[in-house]
Amino acid sequence: MAETKQQNISPDALKTAYVSPENCVFSCGANGFLAAEINGKAWPRVLLLRSLPLTAPEDYICITDVDRNELGIIEQIGAFSPEQQDLIHAELAQRYFCPCVTEILDIKEKMGNFYFDVMIGDFKRSFTVKDITKSIRQVGSAVILIDLDGNRFRIDDFAAISKKSRRKLEPYLY
Repeated sequence: MAETKQQNISPDALKTAYVSPENCVFSCGANGFLAAEINGKAWPRVLLLRSLPLTAPEDYICITDVDRNELGIIEQIGAFSPEQQDLIHAELAQRYFCPCVTEILDIKEKMGNFYFDVMIGDFKRSFTVKDITKSIRQVGSAVILIDLDGNRFRIDDFAAISKKSRRKLEPYLY
């Protein structure tokens, strides 16, 4: 029987370290990556992750190093200056690229997979959704679609798309 090793974690290690404009400054590093100075320590590359990407995309942004060690959490992006917000939003836009679906052309089901043909602006796009109950989420007036590869597509205002498009998607909204 294998022995389990008990780890003692201090309560201080479990505390969330929030950052603010007073102790965190973002910049564009020489290599084009987002850099940060947090509590006087320079990080040449940081990653930003949304803790609540669907319900609170502007709040609770986790800052990590490239090894995914947490460096701090931004409670609200709006607390930062417009220039800092631009850097934060640019980094998040790269990670959370989410094209806006403007029309649903067709949805077909075959062997448990759902094949979507949609318009994204002037471009036709096709993608496949495996588990429709987990891959289509309605958040307020928006609808998020997640394909087999984890790509996200967004309908910003479900009521604003054409009636024909709404009828095609409504049976899959729970």
